[in-house]
Amino acid sequence: MMDLGSQLKRQREQQHLTQQGLADQLHVTRQTVSRWENGNTYPNLDTLVELSECLAISLDKLLKSDQPKTVPVVQKISRDVRLKRRYRRWLIGIGVGVAVILALLATFSWGHRQQVAIIDRVNPFLRTQQGYTVLPAHQTKLTVDTFVADDPFGSGSWLHVTTGQHGSTNRWALVRHRGAYVSGVRLVTQHQIPLPMREQAGRVYLKYSPRADGPRSSWRFWN
Repeated sequence: MMDLGSQLKRQREQQHLTQQGLADQLHVTRQTVSRWENGNTYPNLDTLVELSECLAISLDKLLKSDQPKTVPVVQKISRDVRLKRRYRRWLIGIGVGVAVILALLATFSWGHRQQVAIIDRVNPFLRTQQGYTVLPAHQTKLTVDTFVADDPFGSGSWLHVTTGQHGSTNRWALVRHRGAYVSGVRLVTQHQIPLPMREQAGRVYLKYSPRADGPRSSWRFWN
């Protein structure tokens, strides 16, 4: 019985096809067909299916044409199938990974924009900051909605800050926060606030007004 290369050559000639003619049908080069017929290389599984159709010979007959040569052909096809399955799993894994990353980025972005403290707490793109704020002169609630200035240039956020009772002199607070998540509050006097920050901290507590104050935070994804 003939080997695979000889079988391909005989079937090609019976179909009155040149190497170039067969190559054109399979969208490969003539040199590729020549290497197949000489036994230097083997077609992959997809090409074998096309070959069986072009040469009017069953795929089973092609693969079983010669016992000594069948083993490497079958091994190569099996290897191609395994590689395709492996690549498919890799692509699925990469796709799932990208989807998870995009979902996390969207969640972090939405959480920071909406000031969801529990999300800001675990947001890796935010850094912990320290800012200063002025508290109401007559505080009746422990939790106060107040503007916390993070730098001398006016950047900051309106945050819900929980404090203890304060007097007339220590009605300012040093706030440690990560986005909307407040991790620490310490009452201070105005003189304890660094001079560049005193103006931003203010002297009089004002309630938040969407029309006058705009967004509740100086929104930046990376902080």
